Amino acid sequence: MNNKELVLYALEKNRGKFISGEYLAGLAGISRMAVCKIISNLKTQGHRISAQNGKGYIMDLKSDVLSEKGITSNLKPDTKIKRVVCLDEVNSTNTYAKKIALDENAPHGTLITANKQTAGKGRRGHSFESPPGTGLYMTLILRPNFDNTGKFQMITIAAAVAVCFAVEDLTGLKPKIKWVNDVYLGDKKICGILTEAVSNFENGEIESVVTGIGVNISTKKFDDAQNAGSIFESAGNKKIKPFGRDELAAKIADYLIDFADDLENPNLIKAYRHRSFLLGQKIKYIRGDVEYHAKAISIDDSGGLVVIDDDCNKEILRSGEVFLIRPEN
Repeated sequence: MNNKELVLYALEKNRGKFISGEYLAGLAGISRMAVCKIISNLKTQGHRISAQNGKGYIMDLKSDVLSEKGITSNLKPDTKIKRVVCLDEVNSTNTYAKKIALDENAPHGTLITANKQTAGKGRRGHSFESPPGTGLYMTLILRPNFDNTGKFQMITIAAAVAVCFAVEDLTGLKPKIKWVNDVYLGDKKICGILTEAVSNFENGEIESVVTGIGVNISTKKFDDAQNAGSIFESAGNKKIKPFGRDELAAKIADYLIDFADDLENPNLIKAYRHRSFLLGQKIKYIRGDVEYHAKAISIDDSGGLVVIDDDCNKEILRSGEVFLIRPEN
């Protein structure tokens, strides 16, 4: 790390606490005046840093500039994340991740984040709104040892649970999951997940998986998504301790890669079932041009949604989109 990165890392690691200029100077091997210049430069980039005589420098808890050093400082000590890439703007973190997975052989545990996406991707060709500064847009490159493609959906399930765990840790809120890839707070969708395979062109085998996660943190306006919301908006009157996007990115990445390396852990599917709000509810799904109604009764061990219709016919859904049928008033 260069001098600026060392200073930023130390401030992020001790967010909300004062650090003396003398300590920062010694850490980077530079003068106190050089530290002052670095702090000034960081402030121009949007970092909320203040100084107090006799105490030193402090990064505000509400400071929220997404950065590589901010993310790495929040990863757990024994993290499996190998590389962090932080972009100001990109068309899609998934598209970028697929490119470096192929062109650069980016390793298992490479995390891509962006402050803004110009062409964020959702499932089934949908777009994902990605305004700057108010959301977390990230993709994790994974190279799991698949013995069959049936485990592919478990990566998405792992991502949904990882988001729930991370939000719970940082806010105390209790998100719920709409099978298979949406995370909700109350009746608002705060997160979408898109998992895509990167295949070998010669033999068609899956070489890597990119899992894109978009979380609305403080977004207030959504152009075309009536059920979209954000963490702080959906919290209502409950006070939430401020957190940075780097903290959320680090927690999600740590949880996800640990789950991805142990997809058969029964605690994963147990946690997913526990957070599902579809079970016991009437749903509809579309196959071809036909709309079907059924009741969601369970989620099997490989992530399939078990449903039963009015004639007691049971079916397991492996893909597609389902909709909750809300009772009429």
